[in-house]
Amino acid sequence: MAPKHPRANAPLCVVLHSANRTAFDYLGYGCLGRKIQDREDPATVMTNSPDDFYSLYLSSTNAEWWGWKQIKPNDPKHTNAPTPAELRVLDTIEWVVTNHKIDRNRIYLCGVSMGGCGTLGIGMPHGDIFAAIRANVPAGTDYASSRMGGFGPSPAPDAPQTERDAWLLRAAAAGMPDPPVITDFSSQTDTWSVTQPALVQAAQAGHLPLMLCWGPFGHTTYSVAIAKYPTGEVALAYPWLEIRKNEAYPVFTHASSDGHCPWLNTPVDYDNSGQMNAYFRWKSERDTPGEFDMQLWIAHPEITGSIGMPDKATADVTVRRWQQFKVEHGKSYAWQLSREGHAFASGKVRPDAANLLTIPQAALTTAPAELTLKPE
Repeated sequence: MAPKHPRANAPLCVVLHSANRTAFDYLGYGCLGRKIQDREDPATVMTNSPDDFYSLYLSSTNAEWWGWKQIKPNDPKHTNAPTPAELRVLDTIEWVVTNHKIDRNRIYLCGVSMGGCGTLGIGMPHGDIFAAIRANVPAGTDYASSRMGGFGPSPAPDAPQTERDAWLLRAAAAGMPDPPVITDFSSQTDTWSVTQPALVQAAQAGHLPLMLCWGPFGHTTYSVAIAKYPTGEVALAYPWLEIRKNEAYPVFTHASSDGHCPWLNTPVDYDNSGQMNAYFRWKSERDTPGEFDMQLWIAHPEITGSIGMPDKATADVTVRRWQQFKVEHGKSYAWQLSREGHAFASGKVRPDAANLLTIPQAALTTAPAELTLKPE
């Protein structure tokens, strides 16, 4: 579908449908206002894209499952290798991008249920294609795990250190393109969320760019069910369709503003609805071989519900998807955080085994802080 408001170098949103549906069904919801029986307003379908985007609706089958069922009979063969379905998706995207002069730095992927499973499995290995992806109540994370080298399940706490080290490299997607920014809307009351711990634990340990929202909204296709919860509204306001592939992004982990997640280390008590990383925003300002600068802050998006939003938070910050800044094993890097020209924190950091630099427990507020990184 061409943009309703055409413009040169337009972005592209690729949509993967759910089980028992087709591309034409989702085209009907998103562009023709068609309802299914007495279901919610089609305008609230989670795969709708803005009017100035191209939209690409693709089809799969339940037997194919966007490629996941092509992996399962012969899993080792497809570890870190694309499936026929994945290749078809990527080839079709390339055809559309070439023929309609799409902005290659603004290609996005999303899907619901089976399409959410496909979004994670096809999108996460291809940060060189997708700027950001959104998986809505994904029907499992095993596809993504297999395509990313096997990040699930995480090793037992008493596993040998060599096993844990190998898993950390897989969780960090070492040797692969930095993944696209991932937004994941999942429900603890949805039986398909049973594999969510693998993704959430890998994201924390491997510094993957995950914005997570959860709540008792079940296996839904519609944003209205999620927006009933204030944290759901906050997560729905996350600007995933503004992220660009040609700009670095920060990964936030162990943030003090995170809710108590039902899938992180299987806590006994967790928040009924909550978010991880939904408040954080950033702006890349300088990315050269010798210096990197980025603004980081906490946003208070406008929502209809009532919720206390954090004015300050601490989080480990890992920068990924560098454009020019070079990180070398064994080298030391100086970092500094400043606000309005005044430094308030600084230190030195070395890359980890996956060649990632992490600033420990950066203090952020609603006023932008400037993160600067330089090689020593």
